[in-house]
Amino acid sequence: MAIHVLIPCSKTKSVEPVQELVWKEGASIENWVSAWENIDSDLLEPGRLYTGRATNNQLEMVLKRNDAYPYIISAGAGLIPVKLGKKIPSYEATFGKHGPSVDDWFKLPFGGLSNIQLEEDDVIVAFAPPMYLSAISKDPWIERFWKNIVASESSCLGRNCGFPVKIHPRMKDILGVAAADLNTELIKIYLESGLSEIERFSEKAGKLPPPPKR
Repeated sequence: MAIHVLIPCSKTKSVEPVQELVWKEGASIENWVSAWENIDSDLLEPGRLYTGRATNNQLEMVLKRNDAYPYIISAGAGLIPVKLGKKIPSYEATFGKHGPSVDDWFKLPFGGLSNIQLEEDDVIVAFAPPMYLSAISKDPWIERFWKNIVASESSCLGRNCGFPVKIHPRMKDILGVAAADLNTELIKIYLESGLSEIERFSEKAGKLPPPPKR
C-alpha cells in the first residue's frame, strides 16, 4: 500500500517570482500556462523553492518514508509530484482574483489528480486548508479516487471520501500545537499510527473542560 500525501504550497519562496508568472487580475489560465511553458531557467525543486514552515515540515516528514509520496497542491502549478524530481520556476498566484478558480485548478501546468498513479489499496491523505481541498474536490478525476481519500469529515471531502476522520474542534489543544500546525501534526500521526490514533486524540479533545471565558 502506498500513501499519497497532499501538501499545500507556501506563499513564501526562496527567490522572487518570475515577472511573467505574477498572476494579475483578469489573466486567463491559458495565458498563464503558455507563460509557464516558456520559462526554462531559474528552476528549483519544490523543497528548495517553498520556504513556509508547514510545507517544509510536511515534505521532510513524507520524504523520509519509502511508502509515502508527497504532492504539492499549488495555485500556480497544479499538483506537483515531488519524488519525480520536477523543478519549477518561482511564481505568485493564489486562488481567486490573483489566480485560477478552484474549478480550473486541474488545468494548470502540472495538471491535477491524474498525476497520482493509484493502486487499489493505496490511500490519499488530504489534511489541508479549505481552498486547496475545494480545488481537489472539483478535479475531474475525483470520482475515481473518493474511496481512497483520508480527510476530515467536516471538510468538503468528508461527505464522500472513503475514510472520513472525526477531528474535534479542540484537537490542537490536546496535541499542544498552534492551529497553523494542526494539519502537519495530523499527517504525522497518520503516518506513524494510523486513523485510530487520530480518532483517539479526537475523543480526548471531546472530554476537555470548557475553555475559560475571557
